[in-house]
Amino acid sequence: MNRISNKTKVCVTALICCLFHGSLYAKDLKSSDIDDMVSEVMETFSVPGMAVGVIQNGQITHVKGYGVRSLDHGGAVDENTYFGIASNSKGFTATALALLVEEGKIDWNDPVKKFLPEFKMWDPYITDHFTIRDLLSHHTGLPLGSGDLMWWPDANYSPQEVISKMRFLKPNREFRTTYAYNNLPFIVAGAIIPSVTGQSYQEFLEKRIFDPLKMDRCTANTPIMANDPNVAEPHAVLDGKLQQIKRYLQLDTVVGGAAAAGIECSLNDLLKWEKMHLEGGGSLMKKETHNALWQVNTAIDVTDEQISRDKTHFRGYGLGYNLNDYHGVKIISHGGALVGMYSYLAMIPELDFAIAIVTNQQSGDAYTVLKTMMINFVMDIKNTETPAEVFKKSELSRLEEVKRLTDISEGSNAPLPLNSYVGTYKDDWWDDIKISKNESGLYFTSMRSPSLRGKLGHYKENTFIVRWDDRTHEADSYVMFESDKNGKIKAFTMKALSNRTDFSYDFHHVHPVKQ
Repeated sequence: MNRISNKTKVCVTALICCLFHGSLYAKDLKSSDIDDMVSEVMETFSVPGMAVGVIQNGQITHVKGYGVRSLDHGGAVDENTYFGIASNSKGFTATALALLVEEGKIDWNDPVKKFLPEFKMWDPYITDHFTIRDLLSHHTGLPLGSGDLMWWPDANYSPQEVISKMRFLKPNREFRTTYAYNNLPFIVAGAIIPSVTGQSYQEFLEKRIFDPLKMDRCTANTPIMANDPNVAEPHAVLDGKLQQIKRYLQLDTVVGGAAAAGIECSLNDLLKWEKMHLEGGGSLMKKETHNALWQVNTAIDVTDEQISRDKTHFRGYGLGYNLNDYHGVKIISHGGALVGMYSYLAMIPELDFAIAIVTNQQSGDAYTVLKTMMINFVMDIKNTETPAEVFKKSELSRLEEVKRLTDISEGSNAPLPLNSYVGTYKDDWWDDIKISKNESGLYFTSMRSPSLRGKLGHYKENTFIVRWDDRTHEADSYVMFESDKNGKIKAFTMKALSNRTDFSYDFHHVHPVKQ
């Protein structure tokens, strides 16, 4: 009879533990390590201010501000500085609705029109079957960023206006088949809350999420911040120079797009938010309610690079959150991008680990590189690129595009007298655009997006280029006029000049018709 020694048993047990629990091992990420990483990233990507927090083993182990709130006025960033968290607001909207699901007031599979009878999509069948779950899952059938000009860059459409205009948006794929990121359905989702509760979106979040979690510096009611000195200001590198730019979200009004991208929050409060999630809902909701947020509703394609570099097996979108595995470990995350202000949240339940990053510079590379460095550290994975290497690659791409755009010039004569193009044009959902003529030529004015106005220069045939007066947009566009059978101008379409233009400048989805 063979016997196994105690020593052998210990070795076998240890091997089994390594095989089945190796992915659960996490190195301690010390504050000194984080300080070094942040310093390198801020210097490399010209970030004026940043706040970074970490949760490990159920405890907040690092919470710290770096740099300044404003290049123009200074002020040190700290853990209580307000930052715009942009699309990280979507997780709050989904969680708010989860609370109503738990109470039995709504169901994820309820049709939207049950609570918002005025809601309509392009097709009656889609309208009848469009559920609350569909609002939060990015599988609507609409193309990327469809209708975003209703909230970007001037955010002056109310949720009710967005709801009334959803029916004019055109699909480019079948309903509930593939992933395409959309903001407007989250604005509609936010409108369900007052319909069901009688409370505004802002009030509901305050009473049901922020107060219970003691998040006293997180709000969707931005006017309360108007006189607060501890608010980060937005910045961007324009024409090679880092500079402070105007706020996308003015603090004197509550924007219509709050449920998609309008929440402002401090690092300290974001860590409380993540801690609740790592605890499966904590005291806020039942675990089974919380589980629905982190289940894949829409699959996202995994690229060959992600398979090779990140050992990724799946990607998907839950309800307000991105889901994927990284070297076999599940990560729940979301990014946020506003003009001059980017954020990122990531939670790894298997490691009881989370990070929160908020910045006041519109560099997606900055937070992407930093979060990768931090996650790789705790998982003991070697970084494939240094911050400098990432910056160099991105800068080369930017400069190539700058050169290409420089070669696009106006100057030839239009085929028709300029007065032929003058008039008011109306789009079904973006409303009125005025083409006027002054001493220097044609001028473009969006009546609903006040910052989108600029001179039209002729390019070729009936195509012009509008260059926005506000150069922070970095979104100049072709304006392609159409003529009727008699040669008279009847409408126009648009397309951004640069392939680096943010997708929310969805000019290519408008078709204004001359009135």
